[in-house]
Amino acid sequence: MSGDDLVALGESMGHVAADLAWCADSAASRAWALGPGRSRGALAAVLGDFEHQRLLLGRRLDDLASGLRRAGAAYVDVEQDAASLFAGSGDAP
Repeated sequence: MSGDDLVALGESMGHVAADLAWCADSAASRAWALGPGRSRGALAAVLGDFEHQRLLLGRRLDDLASGLRRAGAAYVDVEQDAASLFAGSGDAP
């Protein structure tokens, strides 16, 4: 896996994290459809737990995505530095 691949993976994970946050918000906004009463409260409790878990997972994925993007960028820098070192060694008489 190259540094660019790590950066791309980090970007993809960031998109998944954003999608999870959107799903949690969307589920919360649909609980009203049951109307008032116990059913709505029970659904809100169940959805609340799912929403909470989605948000936690999304935050963790976002943290991991940030780390992958930083690692990928550092990897690319190291590859470029190493390539320039080896390219320069062939010029010596």
